[in-house]
Amino acid sequence: MRTPYIIFGVISLFFFASHNLAKAENRLNLLELPSKNSRLASKSVVMAMTQVNNSILAVGERGHIINWQNDSDWQQQQSPVSVAITDVALLPDGSKIAVGHNGVILKAENNSQTWRKVFTGEKLISLKISLLKKQQQDLQQVIEQTQDEDELEDLRYQNDDLIFAIEDSQNELLSGPNKPLLSVAIAANGSLFVSGAYGTLLTSRDQGETWQLITERLDNPDGFHLNAVIATSGNHLYIVGENGLGFQSENLGKTWTTMPLPYAGSLFGIIANPENSAQVIAFGLQGNFMVSLDGGAQWQHKKLPTSASLLGGHFSKQGIAYLVGHGGLIINLKPEDLDSMNIEKHPSGAALASVVVKEKTLILAGQFGMLTWPLEQ
Repeated sequence: MRTPYIIFGVISLFFFASHNLAKAENRLNLLELPSKNSRLASKSVVMAMTQVNNSILAVGERGHIINWQNDSDWQQQQSPVSVAITDVALLPDGSKIAVGHNGVILKAENNSQTWRKVFTGEKLISLKISLLKKQQQDLQQVIEQTQDEDELEDLRYQNDDLIFAIEDSQNELLSGPNKPLLSVAIAANGSLFVSGAYGTLLTSRDQGETWQLITERLDNPDGFHLNAVIATSGNHLYIVGENGLGFQSENLGKTWTTMPLPYAGSLFGIIANPENSAQVIAFGLQGNFMVSLDGGAQWQHKKLPTSASLLGGHFSKQGIAYLVGHGGLIINLKPEDLDSMNIEKHPSGAALASVVVKEKTLILAGQFGMLTWPLEQ
C-alpha cells in the first residue's frame, strides 16, 4: 500500500516526529497552535532552507522557522503552526513563502520575523471537492450524449470513481486535513507553484495570497506524489515525484508535458543550473540521479556506488552541482563532465535533506539541524 509520506520515509524515521504528533493530537489544533520557541531549534530536524541576503532561512519540524548565521548566531521566527514545514522560498519583493504538512502555506513580509497562514488543508480539500464536482458534471454531459453501450459502461465506472472521490474528500473535510505540501517554486513571471502528496499542484498569481488547484493540468491519473517543483530563469518549470514521474512546462505552467525519465524509482528533488538552465539534475532513491544538458529532452542515468538516497541539491555560481542524502552523503559534480564526480561523507552521518553553497562552505540541513562542511580543507 502506498503511503503519502513515503517521500520522508527514505530520509529517516526522525522526519515522522511531527507527523506522529499530528496523528496523536487533533490536526486542526496543530494548525492553530503556534510553534514554541526552543533553544534546540537549530539542531532539530530541518527539512529545507534558502539563502536570504547573508543569512540562511531554514524550516523544519514542529513549525520551526529560523534565521541562521552560524551555530552561535541564529533566531527563531514566529510561526503560527506546529506542523512540519517542508520547504521555503524567497519572493522577488523580499517576502517569503513556506509550505508544510496538513496543506499549510505560510507567508512573511519583507523584513518581518512574523509568519501568517494564507492557506490550509481545509481550503485544499474544498478546492479538490469543487474540481471533482466539475469533472463529474462534465462527465455526466458526455454520458448523456453517448450511445455506444461499451463506452457508456466505461464512462459510468469513471463516474462512480468520481463519486467515491468526492465522498472521500468530504469525509476528510470532517476529520481534518492530512495531505502534506512538499515544495514551492517561483516562476520567472512571479507566479508561485506548490506541489504535494497525491498529485497536488497549486498556483498563485498574487504573491501567495490566494491559490488555485491545477492538478488536472498533469497527466497523473494515479495521483502519484509530486515531491519537488522548480522554476528556471526562463519560462521552464519542472516537477519530479513518485514512480519516476516527471513533468515540464515551457510556458510558465499553463500546460505541462511528461518527461521521459530513464529511472522508475521515486525522485525527491530536481535542480537547474542558474548560469545555464539547460543543465538539469534529478535525484532520488538509492543513489540514483539523472543529468540533462538540453533542458530535460534527454537524460543520462547514473547510479552511485551506494544505496544511500539523494534528498537535496544545489548549484554553485561556478556551475558545480552538490547533492546530499542519507548517511551524511555529499557529492559534487559538473554536469558536462560526470567523471569529475567526487563523493564524501559528513562525519555526523546525518540524513541530509538540503544544501546551500555560501562562500567556501557548504551549509547543510537535515537530521541534526544545521551543519557545515568546508569546500577547501
